[in-house]
Amino acid sequence: MGDTLRVTSHQYPPSTLDSLWVGRRVRLRAIEPQEWQRYRDFDHNSADQRNVDRVHPPRSVAGYERWANEQALRDQGDEFWLAIADVETDRPVGSISTSRVDHTAGVYWYGVGIFREDQRRGYASEAIRIVQRYMFGERRFQKCQAGVYGDNPASLGLHQSLGFVQEGRLRKAVYHDGRHQDLVIFGMTVDEFRNLR
Repeated sequence: MGDTLRVTSHQYPPSTLDSLWVGRRVRLRAIEPQEWQRYRDFDHNSADQRNVDRVHPPRSVAGYERWANEQALRDQGDEFWLAIADVETDRPVGSISTSRVDHTAGVYWYGVGIFREDQRRGYASEAIRIVQRYMFGERRFQKCQAGVYGDNPASLGLHQSLGFVQEGRLRKAVYHDGRHQDLVIFGMTVDEFRNLR
């Protein structure tokens, strides 16, 4: 935690080497308009779509281009959607977003998705930690939460390994792949986050 990239790189200006948004494996950044194909390719796998959200109807090339343009121009307040890019190649390997921001309670939710060919390389865990560092350390939130589908053992294991507390299980709260699934709620407070360091 807190480690920044310690290499000389011609890909990034020197100021980004000490950026909060850059870790050992990933750099979180805005989605660029020309990257629409990476996200379209992700949507071609229904299991991947289900793991992060739900299966959506097919979208045209123009639809993906419009979506990527909208993401590139989106005002990045406390509810944001960022590309998770490999720190060496700058190639998108997934995305992470925040939602359901409650400034009064100091709570936010997030979701993360990694492209199938890039899974199990530590990208998701580092992206989650970077977002936590920002939301806790820069935006004064006191708790983050995530909902994980009960039939997604990889994501359940990821959240447990990161030190999240399972706060509850909403039985048969989501529907996909022809059946109702449980939604497992994970949470971590700012104090729990600091104690991990």
